[in-house]
Amino acid sequence: MSKTALPKGIHRVKKATAAGVVRYHYVCRGGPKFWDSNSQVVEGSLAYLAAYRQANTSAAEAARTHRANKMLTPDAMDEYRRSIHYRKLNARTKADYEKYMTNFEAEFAEDPIKLFEEEESLAEIIAWQNQWAHSPRMFDYSTQVIRRFLNRMRQSGVIKRHFFRDIEAVYRVNRAHLVWKPEEIAAVLEVARPAERRIVVAMSEGGLAPADVGRLNRGHIEKTPKARRLLLDRVKTGQATAIAATPAIEDLIDTMDDDQWLIVPALSGGRLTPERAAQIVRDLIDRANADGVIRVRPELRPYDMRGTAATALLRAGCGLNEIAVAMGWSIRHASKMIEHYARLIPEVTDEILEKLERAKASANVFDGDDKDV
Repeated sequence: MSKTALPKGIHRVKKATAAGVVRYHYVCRGGPKFWDSNSQVVEGSLAYLAAYRQANTSAAEAARTHRANKMLTPDAMDEYRRSIHYRKLNARTKADYEKYMTNFEAEFAEDPIKLFEEEESLAEIIAWQNQWAHSPRMFDYSTQVIRRFLNRMRQSGVIKRHFFRDIEAVYRVNRAHLVWKPEEIAAVLEVARPAERRIVVAMSEGGLAPADVGRLNRGHIEKTPKARRLLLDRVKTGQATAIAATPAIEDLIDTMDDDQWLIVPALSGGRLTPERAAQIVRDLIDRANADGVIRVRPELRPYDMRGTAATALLRAGCGLNEIAVAMGWSIRHASKMIEHYARLIPEVTDEILEKLERAKASANVFDGDDKDV
């Protein structure tokens, strides 16, 4: 192999000895030696190149170790910000992450990132987290952010390990009791503008999550033997979901402009994003409670309308099998959800439970354990 085919950057040195001139080859100037002319390895041979690659790898690893040993935590955090793992996050998530990342940087500003290779660092991180001990959700979110940061540092070779891995979540929530009451939906509809009303109706009548509402379009409308329905694949599960066209859903379809493709567009007329749909509902809750009277519980979320939607379908005459398909549930789970909802809403208990019993009998639903599917 000619010298021109050798790796670039090799530093060559000649040294006169009693036995004659000896040539030495180094990976680079100041780098490790990998060959000399006294060896049995022929310059440019496969063995020569293998020795070069091994020495070059060792040199790169040594350089990374030296750099990591000198790298402070804020420098490592900046490296994480430049990574694809951080840059691919949406703007809102980045803003949420930054609240914890900048706080973490300030706490460990003078500490090298190598600190987190030590098991003792776990206690220091948890001590830092305790500033959010009053809020389990914020405490858990800080865990998520810092764990992802340290994972990225380990994957990129900046640190060899860290001990902030199997941290048990402290936030536990059971939202089964959090369903929208009819008067709460009426309260947000009362303060909603026409375009906002369409979002609330799609969620409360169709049981759609924010991720699905903005996707509804004319292509999802299907005729049935007696009416119409909306048929689409849910983003979360990928499963086909058939939404019976209740009077409110029929109204959404019938009031579309002739050239309108999206059934529930954004307020500006374009595509409604999941984040914007959820924010609009939160804004409506604030607007409904603006005078200080709590008409809508602030802890309610758009997703909590699914129980409301299931009950609306039953009241409109849908069978349990139709409701199960529309909500992505098993028939027994649909029965349990509606029964639970009816008990939370006294004014509709008798009507709902009577219809539910008839529907259960028709669908041959039996008691027993069941899982949401």
